[in-house]
Amino acid sequence: NPSCRTMVKVQLSDAAAADEMFRVLMGDKVEPRREFIEKHALDVRNLDV
Repeated sequence: NPSCRTMVKVQLSDAAAADEMFRVLMGDKVEPRREFIEKHALDVRNLDV
């Protein structure tokens, strides 16, 4: 809904780390994403399903 959208400026302090995280979470390879989820699943504080 365009009437309630909010734009937030994001600044990256470490572009290489951000690129790596994006590759893991959004990349074509399933195994790195699966490993990340399995490793960090119990650390989740806010989950929007």
